[in-house]
Amino acid sequence: MKDNFKNIPIALSAISLGFMGLGTAFAGFNILWVRHIAVLFSVICLGLIFLKYVMHPKVVLEEIKHPVLGSVYPTVCMTIMVIAVYFNDFNHMIGKGTWIFAIALHFIISIFFFKEMFKEFKLDKMIPGWFIPSVGIGVGAVTSGPMNMPLLSDIVFYYALAMFAIITPIMIYRLKKHSKLQGPAKSTIMIFTAPASVCLAGCLATSNMENQILVSILAILTYISIIYSYVLLPQLIREKSLPHLAPLTFPLSIGVIASQRYVKYLGNKNSNLQGICEILLYFQCVVATLVIAYVVIKAVCLLFSKFKTVDDKGLSV
Repeated sequence: MKDNFKNIPIALSAISLGFMGLGTAFAGFNILWVRHIAVLFSVICLGLIFLKYVMHPKVVLEEIKHPVLGSVYPTVCMTIMVIAVYFNDFNHMIGKGTWIFAIALHFIISIFFFKEMFKEFKLDKMIPGWFIPSVGIGVGAVTSGPMNMPLLSDIVFYYALAMFAIITPIMIYRLKKHSKLQGPAKSTIMIFTAPASVCLAGCLATSNMENQILVSILAILTYISIIYSYVLLPQLIREKSLPHLAPLTFPLSIGVIASQRYVKYLGNKNSNLQGICEILLYFQCVVATLVIAYVVIKAVCLLFSKFKTVDDKGLSV
């Protein structure tokens, strides 16, 4: 049983984040049951990852030092940030405390990860997954609404925005001029489409929503990213491995959340663009739901098969 936890993939955390994002998007349409299921799934997955850390701390630390696996670990914190909003509905202090803890933990893991990456830095090691430890903390701003901490929310947002502005041109140069993404890193190209949506959704959740120029720039970048994600999707969805499918989930769900908030923003401004963006939003919901449901079902099947094997071995002894 102990060895079984050793092989729990960190991809489960990334899938949980995508599922929680979808649940949040559906809650915006007053469809709450998806969110309840997403929380249950995410708590189970994070619990398994926590047990992996307790039973195999050296394995986890070695994975965090890996340029691909390590970049995924902050999704644990990002998922907790979204779950904190769910907790907040029942108890504000628990929700707020969980949210602050997740932001702090994200920052700590990110520092450890980048410290390892810069020891022997090579541009070829840089992958789109590095947006997770850098810009991913912006989920703290995305989920900041009910926490009533405007200063911390703004700090988190501007930090994420700065990381987005700094890393994006470097990442584009790396992808254009250096070796192609191979193996486990290949599907991380999808993560390239998430940072703009994180920044837009975070911007519209904080005091920065009054900055119309910033909102407009982020909205343009978000819709370009969404279109690019649909270009990538047909090829990436063919992957069979769960770690290769996991990067598809969060970019799609955060794209829905960003579009959802932008449509509401346009409505408040009486903009003629609202109708067009609303049509695209519904299309995004359909695509995100189908893809995330597919990946979540594969994750559930993986977990059942993994632990069923252990039970069968135990019964046969």
